[in-house]
Amino acid sequence: MKTQTMSVREFMAGDYKKEKKQKRYGSIARRVGASIAVPMILAKPAFAATTVESVPATAKEWLGEQTLSALAHVLDPVVDILVALSFPVASVIIVGACFLFMMGNSEKAWGTITNASLGYVLIQVSPLILNVLKQVGNAV
Repeated sequence: MKTQTMSVREFMAGDYKKEKKQKRYGSIARRVGASIAVPMILAKPAFAATTVESVPATAKEWLGEQTLSALAHVLDPVVDILVALSFPVASVIIVGACFLFMMGNSEKAWGTITNASLGYVLIQVSPLILNVLKQVGNAV
């Protein structure tokens, strides 16, 4: 272990730490750079044997892709709100249909319960349906 003497002012300033780190990282960077550069200089590039044709992407195509991507995610917050609100709304409607049973209007009550249940199920499944449509759109 090496002993180093310094004044209290130098110790409190902390400059001695910075010098050691700079020297240490510089030597590491030189060693790593040399170890990477030698194989890269001697190696044959992987793309030298094949020719790659670039596909020109015009601004119109790029803007079209960005627009489709943005439109695909525009309705996500709306769908999340509908999914969150579907259970409370469906339960209130079903309770209202139960009051219709009590008043003797059973046909309207059954229709209301059926419609509320079907609406609840479709709203809960709507994120899955939207994801399937996005995947189909990306595949085409």
